[in-house]
Amino acid sequence: MPALRFASTMRQRMLRWALRRQGPDRLPLHLKPRRIYILPTRTGWVFGLLVFTMFLAGMNYGNGLALLLTFWLAAFALVAMIQTQRSLAGTIVRDAGAEPAFAGGEVALTLHLHSHLSPRDMAFDTSDAAPTPGWRADTTDTADSRGDAVTLMFRAARRGPWRAPVLRLSTVAPYGLFRTWTWLALDVQTLVYPKPEGDLPLPELPGAGNGSRHVAGSLDELAALRPFREGDSPRQVAWKAYARGAPLLVREYQGQSAARREFDFDTLPIQGTESRLSQLARWILDAAAQDQRWTLRLPGRAALTGAGPDHRRACLAGLASLEAEPLA
Repeated sequence: MPALRFASTMRQRMLRWALRRQGPDRLPLHLKPRRIYILPTRTGWVFGLLVFTMFLAGMNYGNGLALLLTFWLAAFALVAMIQTQRSLAGTIVRDAGAEPAFAGGEVALTLHLHSHLSPRDMAFDTSDAAPTPGWRADTTDTADSRGDAVTLMFRAARRGPWRAPVLRLSTVAPYGLFRTWTWLALDVQTLVYPKPEGDLPLPELPGAGNGSRHVAGSLDELAALRPFREGDSPRQVAWKAYARGAPLLVREYQGQSAARREFDFDTLPIQGTESRLSQLARWILDAAAQDQRWTLRLPGRAALTGAGPDHRRACLAGLASLEAEPLA
């Protein structure tokens, strides 16, 4: 509708003007009065119309009591305006952060606020036409005294880097006659991992196919020295050979190779980049849950070998940051 498009255009212009005026936001962020905006609510406009009507009636009939009540109500409105503006001014955004999420889920953006207001009296929405994010408030002070924790939930539509949108923080407290607000352009980023799904079972251990590698022998037998790759443990590096001037090499034992699964993007029998990444994410979660060791190979990236939570996060981050390009 033309009216809605006009309102959206004007809101975007006002937002750009406000962001240029207030400058970049850096934490901790102290909300000063110069960046707080205020307008009457619908109730406030009705209240103002009522006061104006009472003023006209009092002047027309020369009723002193009506004029006295009118001036008293007008003074109350001025006090309400000042208190509403002050309720938001002075708020401090001490910290902000977002946890990684999986595509199709939700990104949790947590703000730590110190304010005269309760989080229940605050309202949040985004600067664009997207639906207002659902949010929940935890009014318990955190252990590090960062203030009240407010969590906003955003839908993670697709994988890749995620950046917090410009937020509007507003309130109508304490009387509901005025709405005061400010814009929060916080530099908060995280990653959205591929959605873990796929029907393929985990690649079998070496010797059972799926391009896996198998070297038979005892666990104590040295299989080979290979070049160092990102993710290799420093304890496996052949430091004596390196001290003699050899390149950085890693000792690989036969038992080690047999205990490591291979997750290779290029050899997956699946069409589509996103489908392959989803299958790899499923394998990574399953292998981590079983406390196994695996190697992840992505095109144009160094192989990641290891195990444990840190390796799991590094592999999922690699999947999330892979360029969404069509397969050759």
